[in-house]
Amino acid sequence: MRIALISRRFDASGGGTERDLLITARILAAAGHQITVYADDVRGRSDALRVRHLSALPLGRTFRLLNFALRVVPIARREGAELVVSFARVANVDIVRSGGSAHSSYVRAARRWQSPAAAAAMRVSSYHLAQIALERASFKSRFLRCAIAVSELVRQDLIETFALPPSRVLTLYNGVDLQRFAPNRDPGLTRNIRRELGIPEHCFAVAFIGHGFARKGLAFLLDAWPLVEPRICLVVAGGDRAVAAYQHRASKLGIGGRTTFVGAHADVEHLFAAVDALALPSLFEPFGNVVMEAMAAGLPVVCSKQTGASELIPPQMRELIIDDPTNIHEVARRVNLLARMQGNSSIAARATAEQYTWRRYGTQLLSIISGAK
Repeated sequence: MRIALISRRFDASGGGTERDLLITARILAAAGHQITVYADDVRGRSDALRVRHLSALPLGRTFRLLNFALRVVPIARREGAELVVSFARVANVDIVRSGGSAHSSYVRAARRWQSPAAAAAMRVSSYHLAQIALERASFKSRFLRCAIAVSELVRQDLIETFALPPSRVLTLYNGVDLQRFAPNRDPGLTRNIRRELGIPEHCFAVAFIGHGFARKGLAFLLDAWPLVEPRICLVVAGGDRAVAAYQHRASKLGIGGRTTFVGAHADVEHLFAAVDALALPSLFEPFGNVVMEAMAAGLPVVCSKQTGASELIPPQMRELIIDDPTNIHEVARRVNLLARMQGNSSIAARATAEQYTWRRYGTQLLSIISGAK
């Protein structure tokens, strides 16, 4: 079958949605389907995939969004697509893959981490209003056969927001690379990486990893840290325009000596080898790939109920799930619990990750595609 995959951006070396798109394309191609990727921002080619670059006039991001969203599906169908699967908010596709919940839900949630002025500006922004309108049109389209949600959290949000029949919204969890992310058995490697990154050698090290520090709850995590046991240190990895403000916040809280900012890390597995656990107290996280990656590396994880991947946390670690990531006392209590977890939490974390491979994802994806014909 000739399948069109739609994405705003195509990056052959990207992560997140770009990586999920590439893996999906490879799985479908390996199953014998003819795949064409359509994107309006192409940042690297793939020899194994046909990529169509649909450029738009540089007239602002709202115009570019609408121009692509309204043009791409008719073009794909004229060029022979028998099934259109979209990773972006565009009109009249057959299958919508939602990796970020309803955009209106995101805009509402943003009030929790943005200033009142920024949140108000977002609510009246033409760009965000256009995304909300496009998404609603897509889910109400007569072409829609089903929607794929990256978590049950997202699935329920889509059903409630768009009044969709539950049978037409399917949960398909992302996979994890078990070879890339594996438990570190070498204490010498841990010492070397800690020395390289400036992480105290004998502390219980908890990593916070991600971009967009505000949405991922770093401010509340820092505020909670004075209540965390002194032997526990925090390692912050990721990029954010306000990183200096967060560093200043840590210093002002008196935790600068046990908080290390290591910058963005492409080789996250390298960082996992140096730490003992992960904390992701996100205020809005439709899935959270880093949670599954950490568990594959044998690390216990503290994360919020607002994180889709929390649905996959094993029973041995359920006490680590945060109900309210803005409650610093609860956050501190869960982090302190991390350091007292028994050694079998590492085994349970790895065993859980082993159930969610990309092979499993592929099998379920092909079943969905087959059912959508």
